[in-house]
Amino acid sequence: MWSGLSVAVAIGLVALYTVFEYTLVPDIRESISGSKDMDGVALGGILFETRGCSGCHSLDGVSSSNIGPDLTAIAVDASASEIAASIVDPDAEISMNCDGQPCPAGLMPRFGEILDEREIGALVEFLQLYGSGKSGKYDHAK
Repeated sequence: MWSGLSVAVAIGLVALYTVFEYTLVPDIRESISGSKDMDGVALGGILFETRGCSGCHSLDGVSSSNIGPDLTAIAVDASASEIAASIVDPDAEISMNCDGQPCPAGLMPRFGEILDEREIGALVEFLQLYGSGKSGKYDHAK
């Protein structure tokens, strides 16, 4: 009996953590930064930081993590619609470049279920600029 209850509690805690990590905490940070009044690259930069992208992806001048694929040249390698599709449903096409090996399915959240169209569009704009391999250093204060 206790083991079933323990499993249920553990699943509940994981679900609660996920809600906080990918929705509530970022929503608060974005609200403080005034993101509701932002569009385009500025909003995309805030989202890249608050939604955890910078914690997994390397992007020259922005972040240096190697858990997920390096996005430094994503705009050279993929169209805007391909970038958006990868944000909305990252498991639709699994990258072969997660720290030198294929990325495991389910590693990246399905941001199509978390972000709205405006936010996805802003992330795409941000990645098209800073993922072009020639944009320079991202200024977090902009």
